[in-house]
Amino acid sequence: MNYKIIDSTIILSLDKNDFINESIKRVFKQEKLAFGWVSGIGAIYNIEIGYYDIERKEYVKKKIKEEHELLSIAGNITFLNSEYFVHTHVSISDKKFNAFGGHLFDAQIAAAGEFKISLFDCNIDRKLSSDIGLNLWCIKNNEDN
Repeated sequence: MNYKIIDSTIILSLDKNDFINESIKRVFKQEKLAFGWVSGIGAIYNIEIGYYDIERKEYVKKKIKEEHELLSIAGNITFLNSEYFVHTHVSISDKKFNAFGGHLFDAQIAAAGEFKISLFDCNIDRKLSSDIGLNLWCIKNNEDN
């Protein structure tokens, strides 16, 4: 894993076999950062994705061992119970150019992983919503406007 912080942006290059979400979390811990928004591309394998079933309030998970193109990753880094929480979604494609995706629990880099993380100087916490069953952002409207 190699990264550079330029102004309010992290440029992150992950090595073969690195885990995506785990690596992002490690950078945030090392640098003691607040909030970030991630995007990226690459090639991945050992992928665990999910679809959130709102009625059952649980994820339907799928594990994919084979290599896939990482067409796009989008997500954010916030706090849950005072710990960093990486929340990402992916679009991936297989050898037959079929594309699909979902919530990313994690995946390993197969060839390359290139990411940009925009940094913001604010902490965003998450709290469990009993209605939805997920830990959602806790933000308040700006009352000065």
